[in-house]
Amino acid sequence: MPASDPVTSRPPLPAAIIAGTVALIESAGPLEDQSELVRAHGAQATRSAQFMERAWLLGERLGLPDDLSRWRSTIHLVVAALAVLVALSALGMSRAVVGESRSINAIAALVTLLGLHFLTLGLWLLSVLWPGAMSGLSLGRLALWLGARMPGERSPHALTVVRATNRLLQERRLLPWAFGLISHTIWALAFVLILAVLAFGFSFHSYQLSWETTILSSEFFQRFVQIAGWLPSLIGFPVPDPVAVQHAGAQGLTALTGADVQRDWAWWLMGCVFTYGLLPRVGFALLSYLRWSAGVANMGQPDSGDPYVRGIFARLEALDPPLVTDEERRSTHPAHTLPPRGPGIPGTLAVIGFELPPELPWPLQSLPVGIEGTTVLELRLAGAAAERQNAIQALGQIRPWTLLLVCHGASSPDRGTARFLRETSHRVEKSRILLVEAEESNRLSNSASGLRRWSDWLKAEKLDAIELVAFPEVGQENA
Repeated sequence: MPASDPVTSRPPLPAAIIAGTVALIESAGPLEDQSELVRAHGAQATRSAQFMERAWLLGERLGLPDDLSRWRSTIHLVVAALAVLVALSALGMSRAVVGESRSINAIAALVTLLGLHFLTLGLWLLSVLWPGAMSGLSLGRLALWLGARMPGERSPHALTVVRATNRLLQERRLLPWAFGLISHTIWALAFVLILAVLAFGFSFHSYQLSWETTILSSEFFQRFVQIAGWLPSLIGFPVPDPVAVQHAGAQGLTALTGADVQRDWAWWLMGCVFTYGLLPRVGFALLSYLRWSAGVANMGQPDSGDPYVRGIFARLEALDPPLVTDEERRSTHPAHTLPPRGPGIPGTLAVIGFELPPELPWPLQSLPVGIEGTTVLELRLAGAAAERQNAIQALGQIRPWTLLLVCHGASSPDRGTARFLRETSHRVEKSRILLVEAEESNRLSNSASGLRRWSDWLKAEKLDAIELVAFPEVGQENA
């Protein structure tokens, strides 16, 4: 078997999400997967890789990769809108500090610029240390919810993809890091914008920074300024001395005409925003990115202890060829091998009557216009499993170019028909369905409802690549 692996052939995160979505869908009942199971068994070398390949093939049949792609695009739009809102908020906060008034309460300005930042940062840290605590208040969960419900094309399994993604990230404890990477990056950009506005305002306008209080003492503000300015001072930002702090509160900076005093206060405010705002956000964004990348790289390996996974593994193991331990007692049954996948022999045709009524004559006396070729196989199947398996093996050996499946037009297609079509479509180049009526002896059921029913069924089963063909009507034949 080829040694390819979904972890290397496909991005690990989408592959893991599709596998989780298929598992959620199958929690309500197993899907018909015989064809996908055989293809996965033949395409991958390891059991885990076969499990992931089966899930991906089923996901393609259900349209799950397209659902995931549309949802991720919507999430990107939601995140972009969030970034714009935070940027506008940052502009509003910075303009509130350096607006038309030339007197700034330095302490109040610092709380305004950093208050919401500290609150959201604390909530994120709590979600990392105690994941269950913030499950109901997570903005990321809200983004997932909005992304899944935005207007646009949506399949029946779109919300299941969202649920599977959320469950996968929670199980891997990656949800806080995913939301953290987005949140910290947006906040870092916001603080860059705030610092740019502050630097521009302090560079080209003269502001008087002070503090005011009714119940607090001047010693409190002296300690606050010194403690808050300690970390910024380690990277070169100045800190106003206690005398300047006391005068700023008692008389404002109008009494301190020295430009150096006002410059120290401005640099102290920007240094606190840089140290306590920008630096933590940049650092946590980098940490979130590293943890996210490491977690995603380890995806793609199913949990072998999960009963669902063990059940799929057991079905894959049943497809393995028998292990021969005694050459003289070798089994007479041929080992399971995957039929060749290449194109069949051009110009050859297999005609199979599938569960036709007993009164319908066989073989067909004629074929519709456009169905040409040398008939190399002609069978009539009553529906027994052994008959179907023999027909599939015969198709694999003969490899006709075209398969014409003759079905009763008045009957309703079922899961057995879908299973047979999936198992045979990989052994021929083209598959077509001819609907006949028992009453009209080998003539197509021309009723619009019958054709529409079979056509809708093929689309619902993701088999719409299979063509419905028809006999010409009597009027057309005599024309």
